[in-house]
Amino acid sequence: MNLDNIKNTWQQQNSVNESAITINQSLLSETKVNKQMKELNTMKWARIIESAAFFFIIVLLGQYIANNFSVSAPSISALILSVFSIAGLAGNIGQIVHIANVNYAKPISQLQKDVYRLCSHKLQLTKLLLMSAPFYMAYVFIGFDVLFEIDLFAHLEQHMVWFYSVSSLLLLIVTSCVLAKLNYTNIKAPWVKRTIAFIVGERLVNMAQFINNVESTDS
Repeated sequence: MNLDNIKNTWQQQNSVNESAITINQSLLSETKVNKQMKELNTMKWARIIESAAFFFIIVLLGQYIANNFSVSAPSISALILSVFSIAGLAGNIGQIVHIANVNYAKPISQLQKDVYRLCSHKLQLTKLLLMSAPFYMAYVFIGFDVLFEIDLFAHLEQHMVWFYSVSSLLLLIVTSCVLAKLNYTNIKAPWVKRTIAFIVGERLVNMAQFINNVESTDS
């Protein structure tokens, strides 16, 4: 075999290898995209179920307010909780719209970012529910009225009213500061990582670390 034949054979072999690598990369990318599509479809149905639950809660609270229309602690409490429920419903509907508009033609790294933001909905929803924690007395007032037909606020002494008001304000400040830190840009903080992992699982933590590293490299 002369030198020209060897060169031709080598070039052909390189072409075959490059084609195989290209095909394998395409198959890998297609597999990842199909997996993301299945996950997003599952997520979409979860958001639809959550939306139905929030809508049901809004209807119940609306009926309660309509049947007990007055300036009272239970009615105001129902109104406050309705605001959180409406925000939850709006957030879920927004998620469903975003899932429907995901562009699977984007590069995998960009698609990962989009999927992360969608997967982080559970974290955002949990943060929303935790924001209602400072208004814990709202649950108590409604509970006493529904279960025992007692307006608990009317039976509280003045110093207890001040105690619950101050404790709610302090809890609101602390909760706002903590929840502001719960996002993927702070994933390197151990307590943030553990909290997010507890709420939404390790997979989202791994995605958050990946995205954070990509953005750090890009910057």
